[in-house]
Amino acid sequence: MLQTRKCPNGVRIVTEHMPHVRSVAIGVWVKAGARNEAAGEAGMAHFIEHMLFKGTAARTAKDIAEAIDRTGGEINAYTSMEETCFYVHILAEDAPAAVDVLADMFFHSAFDEQEIRKEKSVVLEEIAMVADTPDDDVHEQLQAAMYPGHPMGRPILGYPETVSSFTREETISFMNREYRPERIVISAAGCLDEGLINRLEESFGTFTGEAGSPLPVEQPDFTPGAVRKRKDTEQAHLCMGYPGLDVHDPDIYGLIILNALFGGSMSSRLFQRIREERGLAYSVYSYHSSHTDSGAVTIYAGTSPSRLEETRTVICNEVSRLLQDGVSDAEIGSAVGQMKGSLLLGLESPASRMSRNAKNELFTGEHKDIDEVMSEFRKVDNRQILRIAKRIFSGPPAESIIIPN
Repeated sequence: MLQTRKCPNGVRIVTEHMPHVRSVAIGVWVKAGARNEAAGEAGMAHFIEHMLFKGTAARTAKDIAEAIDRTGGEINAYTSMEETCFYVHILAEDAPAAVDVLADMFFHSAFDEQEIRKEKSVVLEEIAMVADTPDDDVHEQLQAAMYPGHPMGRPILGYPETVSSFTREETISFMNREYRPERIVISAAGCLDEGLINRLEESFGTFTGEAGSPLPVEQPDFTPGAVRKRKDTEQAHLCMGYPGLDVHDPDIYGLIILNALFGGSMSSRLFQRIREERGLAYSVYSYHSSHTDSGAVTIYAGTSPSRLEETRTVICNEVSRLLQDGVSDAEIGSAVGQMKGSLLLGLESPASRMSRNAKNELFTGEHKDIDEVMSEFRKVDNRQILRIAKRIFSGPPAESIIIPN
């Protein structure tokens, strides 16, 4: 059963008991990410994610790692455009101690000057690693093409010049400014009890945060820009981006179905046409990204340089065929079945349930059960799909291409 409670300070706690498992997944979710950064702060949200693992007043970085490792559990974190998450997945008997570790990291990280210098070097290597991975880099370049001059057009990792400039004072100031109690959701799923929930509330339900206001967030305007880079690579990498739907859009369920049948699976149109029928690419797919006020649909393909234009033409032809002919009932039925299986298989994992519940609370405040979600999917018909396709694909796309030197 899923339960939600709101602490006096505004922190929300979402829990779901799974009696058939012996582990617990616990996540601290903050509605603050890369888009909450000023231009000179690019990469700051991600840098803070790193720094919270680098030691507290009571624990060294090794102590934090060993506290979880010795139980066989997992501790990790990630940063996206709109949220930052710190999570553990651990045996139920070790969960109370894991809560103490998360709270210590969250509230008492030392931000030691020497550790800051070392971690800057680590993040610079991470930036270099993305630059050396063209199928990652091409997606970052597409963001810049779609949202020039906007925080969502900047890489989540930041730039070498911004990361190198971060100071201890700036790092702490960003965290105080953006990590507000009303922006925080604590999500836990698995073999949990009231004692663990009370411990979460005691640990996170009383802090008030610093005075001041978070940086204002502006809605991005989609731009059909184009970026082309040359790199020392064997393949050509192509990304095409279209304006998508935000998380509140009533057509969001239709978009999920549209993406699944168009490029989101091995049986999708793009995969079958480009890989199976034409042999143009090994990797080809589409996906949608939905944010609080915007969204994007992205198409990716990696192919040989000599067949880049042919691959691009086939993708454009598939988009045109979608707009002209729509989709069949059989395709929709297959995509709905795919969503059902994906949802149900995901619910078998405490980590998946923890993540799903947290995102629902953080971005919509709604918690639909599987029957309600599947009811929404079953309402999707070919008329809605065609209407959504025209909303998304009628205009010119943004484009990012990486080609060999």
